[in-house]
Amino acid sequence: MNVLALPTGGRRYLRIAQDLAAQIADGTFAVGERLPPERELSAQLQVSRTTVREALLALEIMRYVEIRLGAGVFVLPESGRDAGRGDLASMDAAGPWEVLEARRLIEGHAAFCAAQRIDEPTLLQLGETIDAMQAAIDDIPRFDAADAHFHYLIGEAAGNSIHASYISHLWKMRRSSMWEKWYGKTRNPANRHRSINDHRVIHRALQRRLPEAAQTAMQAHLDVLAERFFELNF
Repeated sequence: MNVLALPTGGRRYLRIAQDLAAQIADGTFAVGERLPPERELSAQLQVSRTTVREALLALEIMRYVEIRLGAGVFVLPESGRDAGRGDLASMDAAGPWEVLEARRLIEGHAAFCAAQRIDEPTLLQLGETIDAMQAAIDDIPRFDAADAHFHYLIGEAAGNSIHASYISHLWKMRRSSMWEKWYGKTRNPANRHRSINDHRVIHRALQRRLPEAAQTAMQAHLDVLAERFFELNF
């Protein structure tokens, strides 16, 4: 029987995924059965709903369960399970919530610093990236590239190479199976339009050289992504 194997000392959501996978393997949750609601699992396992949600995403990647938005989480047949699928078991990938939490801290401060140090050519470039996002509203790869460039520019404008390096690393973490599984469920044109509007607010705060406003606008933008993480009805 192929039970999820995780490295010792792995992230909490992976340990919860391991526990749930073992229960699925031993028949506690039968094939086709709906798992208990997220809130109930959180109470039973004595972890946050964030941790439970990330554990369920991990199990979906490895085909232990299927998440049906609005209906629940259902156990899949053993024949299709793949405990080594993606980068989870081998690389102990960061969950989406960890990435968003770190981005809020680092990119918020980068925006604060950038508002004090940014030059006119960079402000112009930022405006051009927003225009590029608008032009690529139905072209996700181009939209994402412009989105990433906007954030990189702010990291560089902060005047601290550590900011730029960390922001680059955090954006690379979006390529993980965990992030793609979650973020893919939130993809729609309305959310992309909202993102463009958020970027315009950040841009205006930078143009006006308002550090606190720039930091607040950046953190508010990232808070929207966090809200989407919880708005998904598992």
